[in-house]
Amino acid sequence: MTEIRLSRPEEILAQKALWKAAFGDEDRYIDWFYDCCGSLGHMLLLLEDGRLASMVSLLPHGLTLPGGGTAEGWYVYALATDPAARSKGYGRQLLRAADEYLVGLGADCVTVVPAEASLFKFFGTVGFAPAFTHREVELLRGEAAPAAPGDRAEPVAPADYNALRERLLSGVPSVTYGETLVRYQQGMGERSGGGLYRVWAGGAEGCAAVEYTDADSVLFKELLISPEQMPRALAVFAETLPGCRCFVRTPACWAGMKGSYLQPFGMLKWLNADKAGLWHEGTHGYMGLGFD
Repeated sequence: MTEIRLSRPEEILAQKALWKAAFGDEDRYIDWFYDCCGSLGHMLLLLEDGRLASMVSLLPHGLTLPGGGTAEGWYVYALATDPAARSKGYGRQLLRAADEYLVGLGADCVTVVPAEASLFKFFGTVGFAPAFTHREVELLRGEAAPAAPGDRAEPVAPADYNALRERLLSGVPSVTYGETLVRYQQGMGERSGGGLYRVWAGGAEGCAAVEYTDADSVLFKELLISPEQMPRALAVFAETLPGCRCFVRTPACWAGMKGSYLQPFGMLKWLNADKAGLWHEGTHGYMGLGFD
């Protein structure tokens, strides 16, 4: 017998154990999610004969639409199933239950970032469609020029990062995050050796969310600055963040880096038909901080 319901406080240890079994993440990353977002996330559980078998966290965010409108969105995160309970359709059951739950909260849409390319097909079977794309480029550190005089970068607090981010993305159809989720990104970045940064290059101000994927590889989950100043901004980071290579993501419409290409990233499911009509076909939405 299966049951789907909201999480209870006494079940957090079981959830952490399932998270680790499903994804293999280190305890410090799992603990940080619950420390930072435990009160923000709405965790749905699927129980099999009273035992936790699958779970999904739902995190609130905003969405700016083409033309300047807004929508209330929820981010599907940490969809995890016990390895011993897979191939039973529990993930799909949870996602359908999440739709019903979010409609009751007045949500306009649901978003997700598939952890790997093959999962785009899985999420497509429950109504999600590709909607978010970014521009990506891989660079070796030896390709970076020396930083120009006056260009610099410094760590920035989540509230200040968020304000700068929203200003830089003005007019771009994009996901907007509350301060708690930006703080979550800050903690993930800092635990890997990166963090949130404000950067000045060529007289332009920008921001970057940075994580290390391994000791030699730096991932700019987003770099937001005038496209023509992106090479100068990366030159600053090349001098302050050690590593052999970097991977850079920017909005699809910002073609500031030579050799960059468009990369599908996130998916979208509309729960509000009126708002769906405002999201034009072919729109390259931007997620940026998707917690992949």
